[in-house]
Amino acid sequence: MSTAVPQAGVFAGLNPSQFNASDPVVLFIIQCTIILVFCRLLAIPLGWLKQPKVIAEVIAGIVLGPSVMGRIPGFQETVFPTASLPFINLISTLGLIFFLFQVGLEVDMRVVKRDWKKSLAISVAGMALPFGLGIAASVGLYKLQNEPSVPFSSFLLFLGVAMSITAFPVLARILVELKLLRTKVGSLTMSSGLLNDCTAWVLLALVVALLNSSGGLDALWVFLTTIAYALFLIFLIGPLYRKLCIHTGAFENGPSPLLMTVTLMIVLVSAFVTDIIGVHAIFGGFLAGIIVPHDGDLSVKVTEKIEDIVNIIFLPLYFTLSGLKTQIGLLDSGIVWGYVILVIFLACFGKIVGCTVAARLCGMTMRESFAVGFLMNCKGLVELIVLNIGHDAGVLNDQVFVIMVVMALITTFMTTPAVLWLYPEWYQKQTSGENMDRSNQFTITKELSIMETTMQNSRSRQYRIATMLNSIDMVPNVVSILRLFVGAEQTTEKSQNESVDIYALRLLELTQRPSDVMRSHDLRETERYDPILSVMRTFGSIIGIDNVHTRLDICPLSDYVKTVADYSHQSDADIILLPISMHRNHHHHHHHDHPPSSPTEMTSAEKSNLLHYDTEFVTKAFEITKVSVSIFIDRGLNDLVNRSSLDDFQILVPFTGGVDDCAAVLLALRLQTHRPTAVTILHLGTATSVIRFATKESIYQCLDSMSASSDERLLLDTLFSGEKNSSTSVVYRTIRDVTVSSMLTSLEKPLKMQDLVVLGRNVVDRHTGPLVHSVLGQESETRDTKQSLGSIASDLLSLDVMASLVVVQAPIEGPISFSVNA
Repeated sequence: MSTAVPQAGVFAGLNPSQFNASDPVVLFIIQCTIILVFCRLLAIPLGWLKQPKVIAEVIAGIVLGPSVMGRIPGFQETVFPTASLPFINLISTLGLIFFLFQVGLEVDMRVVKRDWKKSLAISVAGMALPFGLGIAASVGLYKLQNEPSVPFSSFLLFLGVAMSITAFPVLARILVELKLLRTKVGSLTMSSGLLNDCTAWVLLALVVALLNSSGGLDALWVFLTTIAYALFLIFLIGPLYRKLCIHTGAFENGPSPLLMTVTLMIVLVSAFVTDIIGVHAIFGGFLAGIIVPHDGDLSVKVTEKIEDIVNIIFLPLYFTLSGLKTQIGLLDSGIVWGYVILVIFLACFGKIVGCTVAARLCGMTMRESFAVGFLMNCKGLVELIVLNIGHDAGVLNDQVFVIMVVMALITTFMTTPAVLWLYPEWYQKQTSGENMDRSNQFTITKELSIMETTMQNSRSRQYRIATMLNSIDMVPNVVSILRLFVGAEQTTEKSQNESVDIYALRLLELTQRPSDVMRSHDLRETERYDPILSVMRTFGSIIGIDNVHTRLDICPLSDYVKTVADYSHQSDADIILLPISMHRNHHHHHHHDHPPSSPTEMTSAEKSNLLHYDTEFVTKAFEITKVSVSIFIDRGLNDLVNRSSLDDFQILVPFTGGVDDCAAVLLALRLQTHRPTAVTILHLGTATSVIRFATKESIYQCLDSMSASSDERLLLDTLFSGEKNSSTSVVYRTIRDVTVSSMLTSLEKPLKMQDLVVLGRNVVDRHTGPLVHSVLGQESETRDTKQSLGSIASDLLSLDVMASLVVVQAPIEGPISFSVNA
């Protein structure tokens, strides 16, 4: 007679760690928490080595299993009692079904069609040779296993499939993280890996059918029924599913609750059908993912709905459970270790040599071919799933299972370091112009041919601005400053002859989520539906900037600045313009519904928001030295640009000397030629009081013949060579004091929200590196801001000056010397 569980819980003396089959959730929560903590802790150092988190999950299982923690007396019986493992297995298998559904969502045959002949050749070579070597290895391993109850034919086929697998999900992430998708190596490896992955699942289904059948005829019926069900799902259910997507507006608005309900039901029903047929339930999940259309990034949006629960909870449970089965102690003799080395060698030799030879015959260089070989050698989590299926089916005993797990971990671990060594960034750049097939690049910029033509044209006729967009709140800031480059009436000779080209780079952060990797499979499709780039293109056409070039890229947050630098080099930009906002972290509805009339209305926490959020980014941005870099700090200009014609705004240029100040002067002059306005160049710290005026001719001459590296005295003398002229409002004035407060009081018109301060950064040590914020308060924040933006910009921010700021740093064209003006 069973005893009821005390309802008072721990207050009734109940031990929460004691397993209770009628209420297993308490112990399951303890197990799940321990597993997730171990996985996350191990993922940190492995992440530094650019390793996929599946390695951390398997190692966590090995540590928690009998190999390490299991040796502690009572640990295994208390935390992972044998009776509780079926419950973990149930949850993890359900998660595995949905993970294979995600893998099916990643199958996009458009990727293969781009270069299907080469992809097919590499895929076939990358499976045939490893499959043959796996069959050869199976002879010795079958003797080592010494279990006559397992048919040798099943063992042989299983080893062949296990040795020939490429883990497409892990491969795709590695290609994205190493920024190889736009290279010839990346595009061919992606399509070859996809073909390899699909073929491996078909072969695995055949092997499982053989294992689960009592005879050859039964196996044939199982396999044929599986093929028939797959065709039924793809050609009958697939079109009906597409019609439902159209009916619910899923391509435009994402999956509705109705569509997600139908989708999840299809996954579960499909898993049920494949399981009762005689193949594993995960095949049903994979087939369900294949029928989801990729139009409008629907597959990505469906993935976003389920990926966190699957990848954060379910998959770690599965792979940790796999690790619990892995007993490293079974590698207890020289013969066994000999087989470990043999299996690793054959797995690497078969994949690397097969794919390398095929890639070389397809016309790739030796380095590129070896890079393809090592990438295709990545086994990853798909291999571990296959090994667990074999272990659960009784094909592999514990000892052979450990040997194969070690092989899977090592081949996955070696992929990233080997590719970084074989195919470094410098080699990619060296060979990209010679070997990259333009028709098959993963290129986002539709205007690439325009960019190439642009670089050949006269420098005096085009001014190229590269900017970055990584969130929707950056768009108003970019719009407000770029609009100043287009006057209401292009009447000046300079503005008529000079075109402004905008190169907008949209950056998406690459996280651990599979949906980010899926977006990178076809960035052109992602860019087509990106709302921020659509807004930028529309804005350019409305205000008269015809040449708005857009590009979308996905990279880790730490690589944003490097990606911007590379893009500016490719586009031959004259200046990089990076926007940041004082309102960045505010709630959007507050900012749009009730914009402050002045910065003084912001709280002290809001005022310091720039310091906390952007100081490190700004410092890294100013490490770009090959092109001018400017940081636009919007303090309300975007709130006024839509309400005002900006006829009554002024530009102030504080000038103390140096290449950065010269660059700031040239930028202000360029703005003035496009939108005629008052420009005051205020020279600080001079002994005599001087007022000089510029003419149209001197402005054009200065812009055409001077650069930031020009002698500052020559620049000023060239610019201010005339008396007061009504046709221009560019004036040069001097003041004795060097303080910002004195500068502000000396102005004839006080600075307002629609005004702009353009100033040089003037930081002597440009390589201070990323700043570490201390907790000493505002004084520390101000010091950090001075190091990143310069002292004048820091003082203007601390004094709550209403005007927006553009902080400019000139490119380094040689030894830099800062002159001191008397």
